[in-house]
Amino acid sequence: MTSQYKICNECGEKVDIDYNFCPNCKSQSFRQSNMPAKTRKSQPSIIHSLLYWNHDGEYVIAKTKVATIGVFLLFLFFALTDRDWLAAIALGAIFTVLTFSVGYGIHSYRGKPKDAVLENNDYGLIDDLKHFIFYWQNKNTGEFVLSKTKIISVALFVLLFIADGFVSHFDIFAMYVVAIIFTAPPFAVGCVIHKITNPNPTNPPHRIENKKPKEIKEVKKVETKAKAPQMDKTLIPEFENYKAKISTLNAEFDAKDKVARELIEKRFQPPQLTYTRFISLVDKSRKLFVRESESAMNILNLATEDSPRVDSEIKSKISMLKAIISKMDDLTNELVLTMDSADDGDVDVLIDDMEDVIGSIKDYK
Repeated sequence: MTSQYKICNECGEKVDIDYNFCPNCKSQSFRQSNMPAKTRKSQPSIIHSLLYWNHDGEYVIAKTKVATIGVFLLFLFFALTDRDWLAAIALGAIFTVLTFSVGYGIHSYRGKPKDAVLENNDYGLIDDLKHFIFYWQNKNTGEFVLSKTKIISVALFVLLFIADGFVSHFDIFAMYVVAIIFTAPPFAVGCVIHKITNPNPTNPPHRIENKKPKEIKEVKKVETKAKAPQMDKTLIPEFENYKAKISTLNAEFDAKDKVARELIEKRFQPPQLTYTRFISLVDKSRKLFVRESESAMNILNLATEDSPRVDSEIKSKISMLKAIISKMDDLTNELVLTMDSADDGDVDVLIDDMEDVIGSIKDYK
């Protein structure tokens, strides 16, 4: 069964896959449950110096360095097996410097990767090379997605390399050149198609390849309205009053939820972090409200008699629903008051206040 949670990198807590921050420590740095914890390195290893780019202490596998070392090793092997080894070394040096220069120029032009990319690399050389060779990476979320283009290209390269060996009598250099010449065009076409049609791929919901992001992804808007569960026709007459109260509270929450979302849309723009956090908080409030509403209705539908214990539990649930609505009112009022404010400090305070509101709702449980 596929995991439906991710792991907070700060406190190690399991967090629902839909949440954008950890309820325990408020961190937005995650990894998926099947990924190892990323260890911070006080000093970079030799491997990091040779094969990674360093971005303020965050390491990302360097395609330029990997390609440069590959070219160097190829010509070194060619030099060791060729009679004119001096010419092979000279030619190898030229191609090695040229490969690094072109790659470094592209790297410098592109600049620092997005935070999500930095957070989702440096899992160890084997894992990073696997992602480099066989996966695309979503630049916005850091998610790794298996690439059909890369898999086909690698398979084609291997087949051509082996096939040419029988023709060239296993001349390694010739085998490599022929494989590259015939593999590069289809790979380039696949890359262009990928960039045009799906530059930021995602895995299907049922499969997770990687994710340890400091997540700044756009949160789905919850458009469906909270509904009270279907009532049983044999409801105890004494519970009819509770049924009416819960139905009224559902309608009231729907109205306030709609207003809050409209105010957030006007106050902030997706995919800003502030917008994402506010929408996440509202979504979480809705989940709590629907869960408590359904729980209350289930009690009413399943209870066989009106007892003090059932009566107390229903009143407690109704109090919870009222508390959630009250907190939604607080959020709406704060949004209205800060609608024309340009002070980031006000926004930060508002975020902290709403996170405290969510925490206080959870304390009712």
